[in-house]
Amino acid sequence: MKALTKLTLALFALATLQSCDKVDGPYKENIQVVAGERKVLVEDYTGHKCGNCPRASRALYDLKAIYGDRLVIMAVHAGGFATVFPPSAPYYTYDFRTPEGTELDTDFGISAAGNPNGLVNRRQVNGNYILSSTSWASEIGNVLNDATPVPVKITIENSFDAGTKVLQTEVKTEMLSTLQGSYKLSVFMVEDSIVNWQKDYDASPEDIEFYVHREVLRGSMNGTYGVDVTGLTQGNIDTKNYIKILGTDWDENHMSVIAFLYNATTKEIVQVEQKEVIE
Repeated sequence: MKALTKLTLALFALATLQSCDKVDGPYKENIQVVAGERKVLVEDYTGHKCGNCPRASRALYDLKAIYGDRLVIMAVHAGGFATVFPPSAPYYTYDFRTPEGTELDTDFGISAAGNPNGLVNRRQVNGNYILSSTSWASEIGNVLNDATPVPVKITIENSFDAGTKVLQTEVKTEMLSTLQGSYKLSVFMVEDSIVNWQKDYDASPEDIEFYVHREVLRGSMNGTYGVDVTGLTQGNIDTKNYIKILGTDWDENHMSVIAFLYNATTKEIVQVEQKEVIE
């Protein structure tokens, strides 16, 4: 009943598409997360010139308010709506795009299908990876209501040097059960609360100068599709370490690391974790 209530609220939140207030800092939730709970990653493919995309983002963060840390969000700016104007233009000159985001967008064919679209745990639904924003709520509910035991525990530890802007990240995967097949670990960096231009068809005027961009993909620590994880038998622990110099215009106080394990054949994510660079 509790799960059904959550899903009903989530669907209501998506249907009402309530507007959100301006965020002064990274979004925080007060929902308690139990160790070993299944989490879900939504990759929201967007662009600062996509006027319908803010509506999808607001609905997604309405769901975040319901599910808390069990819902991990990564906004990927890619495709035609993410292109920039010349530096002399008054707006849309900031480039949110990343090589990794562009590669993912091209490979999955997301922006080519029309934004706002995205991926939910990179699961196929009716043979398609791409889900419209209006389908995210139901699929998020499907993932989080899965009673199958989570096969892996992911732990992220970050160490940051403010003087050099060097981020050191350790990602540990502990197998809680044995997995068959090939699996990979992907490690991405996102930045929250970036204030810049955004087109929003629900606003007047529709070109917003001080729009707050949420959980924006900044890049990867181990490539677009990550690295192989060996030793998938129960009880095995695999530890990987990464070093990255953050961009000069990135705010480490609003950044976090997202790590997930996924099936290399089906692409489906089996578990995801997120950890702030500075807590």
